[in-house]
Amino acid sequence: MVKRAIHRAVSSFHYAVTLNVVITAILLFMDGDAGFLPVLPEFAARFATPVLAMIVQWLLIGCTGAAFGGFSVLLELERWSLLKQSVIYFVLTSVVWVPVAVTCWGLGTYVSSFVSVITSYSISYAVVWIIQYRTCKHSIEQINQKLAERKDAI
Repeated sequence: MVKRAIHRAVSSFHYAVTLNVVITAILLFMDGDAGFLPVLPEFAARFATPVLAMIVQWLLIGCTGAAFGGFSVLLELERWSLLKQSVIYFVLTSVVWVPVAVTCWGLGTYVSSFVSVITSYSISYAVVWIIQYRTCKHSIEQINQKLAERKDAI
């Protein structure tokens, strides 16, 4: 399990960084301003150059991707209930995602923005979880129905 988690974390890190580099390139191309970098000025002020700030932002976003990918192995632990898997996954990914969001995008500057981000993340997670749960439940019902039909045919 640890080996799978590391593999997923490394792969997800690379996917997240690559995606952000591509998005940055598209934004730079569309903007046309040679001095534009998609980094908040408050974040960039912490570094010697804006380019260094952008690279650090990419790495932090990569860490977020690594957390989501690496912790996904928890969702495969058959000994744990679905609720336990989901809550622990949510907490662990939040522990990584929230500080990155606060650091890179200044989401902790105002209490209202911080609460808004946490609420948005929680609601999004809940909606996706419910959709996924219902999809899995429907698939299981179909499998059980086919098994019952085969049993009756024998």
